[in-house]
Amino acid sequence: MQGNPAKIAKFESLSKKPLEINGLSISVEYKPIKNMHLAVYPPDGRVHVSAPESYSEERIRLYVLQKWVWLTEKREKLQSFNLQPERQFISGEAHFFKGQLYRLRVILTDASSMHAETSGDYILLYDHPGATREHKAMVLNEWYRDQLKPVLTKLIEKWEKILEVQLAEWEIRDMDSSWGTCSKAKKKALFNLQLAKKPTKCIEYVVAHELTHLIEQKHNDRFKRILDTYLPDWESIRKELNEFPL
Repeated sequence: MQGNPAKIAKFESLSKKPLEINGLSISVEYKPIKNMHLAVYPPDGRVHVSAPESYSEERIRLYVLQKWVWLTEKREKLQSFNLQPERQFISGEAHFFKGQLYRLRVILTDASSMHAETSGDYILLYDHPGATREHKAMVLNEWYRDQLKPVLTKLIEKWEKILEVQLAEWEIRDMDSSWGTCSKAKKKALFNLQLAKKPTKCIEYVVAHELTHLIEQKHNDRFKRILDTYLPDWESIRKELNEFPL
């Protein structure tokens, strides 16, 4: 944040001070943004508000109270899931798919086909008796890959036409530090396997972002102007992508 040191100190102080509403502690972060954003995170339903720098505490409080019914229901739903820091791939765990929370139900079977599928609010994971955590993770990740590939195929074709570019090659990989990468020289893109857990609009943002690199490799003004032209709400989608927990 640039500007008056006193103003900076004020917002840094406010950002560290939680807001108490109806006995709930809510973290507040002031940012150079236009609109307020409310997020609830697992496993315990932690609540975070990102607010424009000019907003008063009372305006934030009113906004949260207006969202209180949604906020309460969201926290209750998250807290009902058995989320663990490191997934054990056991029945009852919460896993995301297409931006929605599902419970995992592990079904042990002697059948030769090990796979996963959705059924209502559940992801059913079929694996053999005695399967290790690592094997169940592999089966689920392969299912995620199978679900993500046709989505990416369709979106890549769409954005190649919009931007008038052409990828020579693309892959899906399980990556730790980025949602995607693209080499302008090689015309090759990589997309994170974890995108299978995200809403489609977030996947589309990543595709648009990476294919824009075929025109402009750097994240400069030209790059942003291209996204502004063809995906005007890309900044808000990027924020949702990065705040949405895996």
